Amino acid sequence: MTNPINDKLQKTLNGLNVDSRLSTWLWLFLKGRVPQANLGELGSPGMRDRMAELIQNTPTGAESIEAQSAAFLLPKEYLEWITSNKRQNLFLTRKLIERNGNTPIIGPINLTGRDLIIAMIDILAIDQNLKSSIIYQIKTEWEQHSSQDHIFKWFDTPDTEQKLNTAWEIIKSKYPLLTFQQNPPREKDDLVIFLDAQPITAPEKTLLMDSIKKRWSQNKYRAKQTGKKQYNFILSDKTIKRLDKLADKYDLKRTEVLEILLQIEEEKGIYIPEKLKPLRDI
Repeated sequence: MTNPINDKLQKTLNGLNVDSRLSTWLWLFLKGRVPQANLGELGSPGMRDRMAELIQNTPTGAESIEAQSAAFLLPKEYLEWITSNKRQNLFLTRKLIERNGNTPIIGPINLTGRDLIIAMIDILAIDQNLKSSIIYQIKTEWEQHSSQDHIFKWFDTPDTEQKLNTAWEIIKSKYPLLTFQQNPPREKDDLVIFLDAQPITAPEKTLLMDSIKKRWSQNKYRAKQTGKKQYNFILSDKTIKRLDKLADKYDLKRTEVLEILLQIEEEKGIYIPEKLKPLRDI
């Protein structure tokens, strides 16, 4: 297969396929080895030519780079599970920095998403066996971490915005220090990413979601009670049995049966006058 980029850099490193991934690694590698070299910004016009010239002017430069890339760059199959999902990228960034002694791996560059994660992995100067072991472990951690995502599917309804507002109220009350000067989440992913970055365990997240759902149900119930008041009545056992029988028959609540009967009597005015008629005749 012919390399589509057959420029000076490709010709200088003719033993490699100098694609976008390798040229990114090479730029980072050369910046680390020869910081005074003028390579330009990553991806800038002429960058590949400038890197080629630097390699050509360095004794055994091409051979050294080919050996280094073979030692440090994992096969692409090892990295196919990595996506451009923002939440996954943030998770992997944290994990990689932790493995690097909580020290940033690379400085600010114009890379984002999956490309940035791959660059962070590639530039780690550890042999392939150790690197593949670390990446496999991080992959396992991500799978375990994201396996709990089902608890957040509750937000996937037309009421998402209102549910997020309720969630934020609960989170602020439970974790005031964590939410201090934080903006409320506008989307479900914003909330999940926020929780990912906090020292909140998986069981605690489950309990938190239970509290959110409970508050949501309470709020919905209170909204339904608008225009209603509670009254206490003493009913005979016989009346209660009649009420329960009607409720079971029509699959209604006691209050619903009473509301229907009262509405019908108000509209028709049949049963109460009929019941009172014998009393009037006395």
